[in-house]
Amino acid sequence: MRELFLQIVYGRSQTAFSEDGLPVGASLDDLGKGLRTQVGTMFGTKAKGARYLELAQGYVTRMALNENNEIVAFEFLNLGKFTEALKAGKTPEDAIAGAMGHYGQWENAAKYIDPRTDEETHTVANVFPVHE
Repeated sequence: MRELFLQIVYGRSQTAFSEDGLPVGASLDDLGKGLRTQVGTMFGTKAKGARYLELAQGYVTRMALNENNEIVAFEFLNLGKFTEALKAGKTPEDAIAGAMGHYGQWENAAKYIDPRTDEETHTVANVFPVHE
């Protein structure tokens, strides 16, 4: 009972109380290089639907929507890779280019929007909104 109480009060997982416990830094192995320990920041309304702002992959710069305005993909800036590239001496433009990525059916979208403004912004050919 004491262990259950401690789990609830301190938010510890079952592995924290197992034999030898959880090794320090074990969660970093699961994330991989450049990812952060956060699930994401999203919101949605009936009128506009879901909007991804930030995910474990990084800061969402654009979302790809199909003909029904359903999300089919998103573009992101991996902040971990971006800051590592800056620390290594790369220019901001090169750091951004190396840290950008997309997930989902990116090329098959009907339109691309900025999830913060809902404005249709870019074609699939554009690399990053700041270069317009």
